[in-house]
Order: sequence, then C-alpha cells, then structure tokens
Amino acid sequence: MKQVIAVLIWTLLFVSLGIYSENKIYDFTNKFKHEIELIQKNIEDDKLDKVAIDIKDWSKSWHKEKEIWYKIVDHEYFDDICLSLNILEQSIKYNDKLAALEQIETIKMHLNNILESEKCDLNHIF
Repeated sequence: MKQVIAVLIWTLLFVSLGIYSENKIYDFTNKFKHEIELIQKNIEDDKLDKVAIDIKDWSKSWHKEKEIWYKIVDHEYFDDICLSLNILEQSIKYNDKLAALEQIETIKMHLNNILESEKCDLNHIF
C-alpha cells in the first residue's frame, strides 16, 4: 500500500510540474510574440529608427530570458530565433523591410514551435 501511495505522489508531482512548466513556457512565448508583433507593426509603418532600438531591447531581453529555458527545452528553436534575430538586425540596418518582415514571421513561427513542442497532450506521447 505504501508503494502505491508513493507512486501516486510521484505521478502527481510530475504531472503538476509538467502543467506548471507548460504555463510558464506559454507566458514566455506569448510575451516575446507580442513584442515582436509590435516591432512588425512599426516596420510596416516605416518607423525604422524606432524599430532598431526596439530590436536591440528585444534582443537583450531574449538573450537574458532564454538562458532559463535553453537548458530545459529543445534548444534548436532558440538557436534558430537567434539566427533570425541577427538577420533581422542587419535587414533593419540596411532598410530591407521585406527581409525584416520575413525574419519576424520566422521568429513568430519558432516561438509557436517552442510552445507546441512542450505541450502536454496525447499527440506528443504516442
């Protein structure tokens, strides 16, 4: 009987930690997705000077907060976001709006992939 209780406690602990981490990853990805959408709107409105500053701020915040999740979550998406961020910064530097918008869509896609890859559902179990 003690073993059954111990197994149930461990199971509840793992499920609780899974739900908690999924909620935190959701908050993390949505925060950055919202900020990158504001940058996208500024690019579309030709506010490239403001965009350059916003991207630097976004980049600093991204590099600081990604370190927490980099060790826990599949880091391939984080590397891809960093690559797209570098291309985005150069696109803004050379006033290439089309390339900048393309990289923003790529970043948003990778943020969605981070969220999807960590979801607790049956599709990721079987």
